[in-house]
Amino acid sequence: MSKWIEHQEFIPKSEKPAEMPEGIAVKYYLCWLGEPEEITEEQCQEIMKNLRDEEWGDIYLTNNLDLEEDLMQLESGDGLFALQYMRDNSGMTGEEAAWFSAYDPQYLESDEETDIQCSDGQSIIQRKYTTTDKDAVMTAIEYFIRTGKLWNGIPWMKGWQEFDEED
Repeated sequence: MSKWIEHQEFIPKSEKPAEMPEGIAVKYYLCWLGEPEEITEEQCQEIMKNLRDEEWGDIYLTNNLDLEEDLMQLESGDGLFALQYMRDNSGMTGEEAAWFSAYDPQYLESDEETDIQCSDGQSIIQRKYTTTDKDAVMTAIEYFIRTGKLWNGIPWMKGWQEFDEED
């Protein structure tokens, strides 16, 4: 009988986080129900201001307008921040299709749900996939915009699935 195997790995934050570089590597952002917009240096500053001032509770950052590859997503509310990065959101499996999430180690064994109102109107975010460290989340978002990579100054939970075909 075949079955799905869930994998999980924890990546600690670096003792010496990467510094913020110049430039823009991620081309587009989208606030749910809006149209994708191009990210320029000026837009980057506006994006970060709106997120820091909590005028926006959600954002998607990507180079792929189908939202299927290299997608960073933020959902937030009530002082909680659910920050995720998906390498491949097209239904692929295996480590190459891993997802990464900020997390709260105090809630890892809990299935407690948050009150975050998700941009899609239906998703539920569990508390273990959130953090209250707003400064780290904002830095991770700007770093992603500028590099297209995960910032090492925040701990990440990495997860992926593999299909195990037993004999």
